[in-house]
Amino acid sequence: MAKLVLSMNGSVLGNYFLEKERFTIGRKPVCDIHINDQGVSKEHAVILTVGNDQILEDMESTNGTHVNGQVVKRQILQNGDVIEVGRYRLKYVNQKAMPDMDFDKTLMIPAFDRTKLKVVGEDNVGEDTASISTAVSNARNVKTVFPLGVVRGIGGGVMGCEIELVRAITPLGKIGGSAIITRRPGGYFITHVAGKKYPIVNGKSIGTQPYALDNLDQIEVGMDKLQFHLQ
Repeated sequence: MAKLVLSMNGSVLGNYFLEKERFTIGRKPVCDIHINDQGVSKEHAVILTVGNDQILEDMESTNGTHVNGQVVKRQILQNGDVIEVGRYRLKYVNQKAMPDMDFDKTLMIPAFDRTKLKVVGEDNVGEDTASISTAVSNARNVKTVFPLGVVRGIGGGVMGCEIELVRAITPLGKIGGSAIITRRPGGYFITHVAGKKYPIVNGKSIGTQPYALDNLDQIEVGMDKLQFHLQ
């Protein structure tokens, strides 16, 4: 299991396993890693788990979030990365994270409406499976054809827009992303990232946990309204 090793000035202060799909770092006592330091924002950064991998997202913090010395807004973490939050360091340890990976390929099988699932043959483990990451380990028995996901703007600033969900991560909402839609072997999921207002699906708040989308779900992110479609 992936973990973060918290340290300051070379002294290890604790180990934190990334057991939750949304893991928060900040000065607020309710954060999963609580750092009581004025150089750290109340909710400084969040780590989202997608399969065996983690995505670090800066929460528009005052002093920024650094990975290996570089300021980042959103980054897929690699084993051994060092996250800097104020005066503190968090070393990311995950032997299952693939080095120098193309994240889109690690989640290359998108979500599917099971009523549209088409089995086209058995998988004889070979060249076809060699490029498939651990994210599709549960789907290696068969080759499948899945419909593509799309979100269409039906209100707010995205009215009339259409976004094909061809990437592993699609941000929605204000700059920095108040929500993201991720492609996983089990479906398309929407997850809250930033801001006090949680995304709403079909009139109900999704809270802090990833929410599995179904065809024709209506989504609200901030002032924007969208509808999810499987083509």
